[in-house]
Amino acid sequence: MSTETRKTAALSERDSEHSKGRTVRDGLCWGSGMMATILMMTLFTTYISFYATNVIGMRAKTIGIVLLITKLFDGVTDLIAGFIIDNTHTRLGKARPYEWAIPFGAIFAILCFATPNASEPMQAVWIGVTYVLVWAVCYTLRSAAEPVYLLRAFPDEKYRNSVFSLATIISQGIGLALGVVLPLLVAQAGTSRSGWVRLAVIATVPFAAVAMIRFFTVPEVVKDDVTVKKESKEEQKKEKVSVKDGLRAVFTNKYILLLTLAIFIIVICSGLLNTSMAYYFQYFVGDQKKMSIASLAFSGMLVMLVAFNPLATKFGKANVMKVCLLVSAVGCFIRWFGGVNILTIFIGNALMMMGVTPMAIYFPLYLFDIMDYGEWKSGKRVEGVIAVFPGFANKVAGGLSVSIGAFILDAAGYDGKLAVQSAQAMNAIELCFNILPAVLLAITAVIMILFYNIDKYMPQVKTDLAARKAAEAGQQPKEEGGNQ
Repeated sequence: MSTETRKTAALSERDSEHSKGRTVRDGLCWGSGMMATILMMTLFTTYISFYATNVIGMRAKTIGIVLLITKLFDGVTDLIAGFIIDNTHTRLGKARPYEWAIPFGAIFAILCFATPNASEPMQAVWIGVTYVLVWAVCYTLRSAAEPVYLLRAFPDEKYRNSVFSLATIISQGIGLALGVVLPLLVAQAGTSRSGWVRLAVIATVPFAAVAMIRFFTVPEVVKDDVTVKKESKEEQKKEKVSVKDGLRAVFTNKYILLLTLAIFIIVICSGLLNTSMAYYFQYFVGDQKKMSIASLAFSGMLVMLVAFNPLATKFGKANVMKVCLLVSAVGCFIRWFGGVNILTIFIGNALMMMGVTPMAIYFPLYLFDIMDYGEWKSGKRVEGVIAVFPGFANKVAGGLSVSIGAFILDAAGYDGKLAVQSAQAMNAIELCFNILPAVLLAITAVIMILFYNIDKYMPQVKTDLAARKAAEAGQQPKEEGGNQ
């Protein structure tokens, strides 16, 4: 039996399982792997600087330099991870084995928050190395493999969208709950070194164990046949994805470049907003406590998490994304022109969060169409390299957004010791909080509306790819509407 015949049989078997109503079970299993990531991101992005400065006594400047260097390095390793995954062929599949990065990441996370009592340079090296092992190695391999794993575990597009949407709602809901619990654990740990080690263990070990449920319960249905010896060197060469193949797959596919650009800008806008929000409420609104009201606007993301899949099914994923980008830009403008009015700040934030959700959360679903389009255009299936580009943009933009905001404030003469800031400093805060996000998101929406037209090609792409695979397997092509 040929590899393609085995794949077709596997798809048919999975289709019959779909009819048994396994969406909830698969959604729970897939979501189990997402929860550990959310908790780890919250622990590191929110508290690593506090831990470094308030617990082990590092200077803020030192930890800032360490995090900037590690973030840039982290972005580079994303590209390497893509090539590694594209050239992985095991009995467990192409992407599934990298789930084992989760427990190793938990170990390195605990070590990061167990920094020894040493000189500041030694502490900086310890945090830098363990941070790199957590994010640039473990998290990068796992996040780069995840979209490929999802595609190969659930080949049917509609079913895959349903599973991913359910898993996202579950994991984000638990993430919000953890956002309430984690500060209580942090307060209990205080500035005790041993307290932070206990916190790291509590926050990583149980969730790493839960996350491995996905590895043991969700197999790759579409996987490479490593039990059959390749017939020729030419066939082996066709399976292997070279650096040249990967780069060509990216730079000849305008849709992955557009998606990467959009994600890059969205992360920059989110970073500017997060960096400047405390300053805006301090010097414009005059009460930082009211930030809690503005933070409730994250409920806008929950609304879109629930609504995305039905809307995407009816109107198409690309159309939903374009409209949502416009909504996010409108939200920023409402916030800008509403000034210090809490209601307009809340509405603006809610619309912004709702609008960026398709790109921020559901971008793997857009990647699958891009992979198919690339295979249709070039004849070469490249998954890993394409999958890592949005992650690469996310990490680089995340690091830059903090630096850009700090640079703008510094250039405007902001001085945290002053109770009243200069007009230039106030303008800089306004620029970061309102103006730049509004303008950048509006430009992004226009670019995607004008150029992201992949939907018009997808019917032909699916038909042609099905015909190619059927021809290779010596079968009749399926009618349009089958699995991708």
